[in-house]
Amino acid sequence: MKIAVIGAGVTGCLLANSLSSTGMDVSIFEKSRGCGGRASTKQTSWGQCDLGATIVPAQKADFIKFMQSLCDKNIASKWPENVFLSKQNPGVTQALEKYVGDRQYYVFNHKMNAACRHWIQNANLNTSSLISQVRYLVGKGWQLKSNDIWQPEWFDKVVLTTPWPQSQVLIEKSELPLKQSDFSQSWTSCWSIALKLEQLVANDVDLVYLKDQSIQTLVRDSNKPLRPQVIRLEEASKSEIWVVQLANKCSDDLGKLGKEKAISIAIKGLCELFDLPYESISNHYAHYWRYARPSPGQKPLGILSLPAEGIYVGGDWSFGPSIESAYEAALALSQAITTGE
Repeated sequence: MKIAVIGAGVTGCLLANSLSSTGMDVSIFEKSRGCGGRASTKQTSWGQCDLGATIVPAQKADFIKFMQSLCDKNIASKWPENVFLSKQNPGVTQALEKYVGDRQYYVFNHKMNAACRHWIQNANLNTSSLISQVRYLVGKGWQLKSNDIWQPEWFDKVVLTTPWPQSQVLIEKSELPLKQSDFSQSWTSCWSIALKLEQLVANDVDLVYLKDQSIQTLVRDSNKPLRPQVIRLEEASKSEIWVVQLANKCSDDLGKLGKEKAISIAIKGLCELFDLPYESISNHYAHYWRYARPSPGQKPLGILSLPAEGIYVGGDWSFGPSIESAYEAALALSQAITTGE
């Protein structure tokens, strides 16, 4: 059976791994130059940084067990050991307090998209392939329009794993009677900024959640397990890379054109929190995630399918905005496809 998976994010790659392990012929189509989706890694001239999902929080027992199995295979590591919280207190130096929650924290080793590369070893990955339309022909199956050209290959089933606003457009163009009346979902954005410091932050803080502020998380990215050394300006200097993710509302307000302001907020927040001179920031790189996650307070959409025609739709947004939700979606999609439900 030939399966086309649209989107090489965590859901798409996990699904490809599951289906290919049963002997199915899986092809993945990804619009960018590599896999990972919102678990992406950027390689710059001054170092590597994870600009999408920076960590993997795990809450449910089955997902914790799955992540631990990846640790046993040296694909992931439990990190960081300590998580901190900074509460807004205008005019007063921000004090950090230990954050105690009901989650365990992990990262994928080497880079955050390395796990996706591992999962798709037995699938066919087609990068720089923007799928603008899919169509179904009785007796033939599914055909994809990639980069404005209808491809000659036909598939028995097609799976859409892209963010819901993108999948919804493909569904509408497919002209199939998929019920979407209950499938409305608004999404929010996120500015993610990598900052290279030409000095070390002298403490054991690797992850900070900031409450009611313009920044939502600060991560000492270069301190993650099995990361390459940061490229230094001088041989004797010590450098590290932090990734700053702005709050969703702040990112929405800034929009895609707010890059310089986003960088300014990130630098100010990091330097003020750790009492660093602004001059310690030597390099920066910013990325705007238009579809970062579904807006808070919405009901997850679940999995959408037409088994008779062989089209399935799902992603992290099916169950919630996290890698754990992407894992749940991959399991649900795999079961639906293999059982024909």
